[in-house]
Amino acid sequence: MQYAILLISHSKQITDGLKAMIEDMANAEHLVIHSLGGTETGELGSDPTKILDVVAAASPDTEFFVFADIGSAVLNAELAFDLIEEERKTHYHLVDAPLVEGAFAAAITATISEDSQQIIQEAKRSTKEGWD
Repeated sequence: MQYAILLISHSKQITDGLKAMIEDMANAEHLVIHSLGGTETGELGSDPTKILDVVAAASPDTEFFVFADIGSAVLNAELAFDLIEEERKTHYHLVDAPLVEGAFAAAITATISEDSQQIIQEAKRSTKEGWD
């Protein structure tokens, strides 16, 4: 099973930094992190075609865990879901969790579990710990 975590933000700097952090801490051959922040021209914004390109290039058994930060980044992740091939939709998970904490928790969990639902649940629980 292949896992791909898609990081979507208006800022490429944010997703590049998060990708580097996760790769330093969650190294597994079956896990790939994709930095999809910003537009194709390097401006602030998000682009659903970048998401579609990653999905199209992946092997058919890849499970995608999609994390987005705000506004149109979320909308573009949803738009990409609407545009991908029907058979891929069951493998494309829009995860309702914070970009940083959620993606990190999902990546760590994916290194030790092959249960997609557990990976999603750990991402969603990522904000349950913290300061009181």
